[in-house]
Amino acid sequence: MISATQSNHPLGLVTNREPEDVTLTVACTRIRNSGMRVTKPRVALLAALLRFPGPASIERIHQEVGTKSCDLVTIYRCLAAFEGLGLVRRSYLHNGTCLYEQTVNAARRYHIICKECGRTDPVDYELAEGLEQKIAERGYTQVSHVVEFFGVCPICQQAAKAAASRVTAVKIVPSV
Repeated sequence: MISATQSNHPLGLVTNREPEDVTLTVACTRIRNSGMRVTKPRVALLAALLRFPGPASIERIHQEVGTKSCDLVTIYRCLAAFEGLGLVRRSYLHNGTCLYEQTVNAARRYHIICKECGRTDPVDYELAEGLEQKIAERGYTQVSHVVEFFGVCPICQQAAKAAASRVTAVKIVPSV
């Protein structure tokens, strides 16, 4: 039997309230309020998502969580459920790979993703927010959208220029 001062809840031992802890607690509350159980694999997955500064692939998330915490199928199922609860946002790479980013207590934002190295940088959300409002004013409800930006980052551009200059520096002299 558990006394009033004990808990078997996965977050029961959390004493400091860092922003990540608050976000994790809010996410667990949303899960519980939806009728789902707060399990150790779900908490581990949420904690892993909070450690990523931007969107991450399922494979990277699975590596971060660890294969002993939960299997890949559990990651897929949890992310689908979390997306339905508004805990994560799905985006895509230019090759179709899904990326996930936690959205609990986070401002909505877009990213530009480098097609060469996969680097992600945030992009202002304000333009799309105005469009959503205009659509809502026309009577639409539950408006959603997907916008992805892709390009080649400055670092990859410099690397490509350096590689091109090395190639042109090596001249082939025809034999006589």
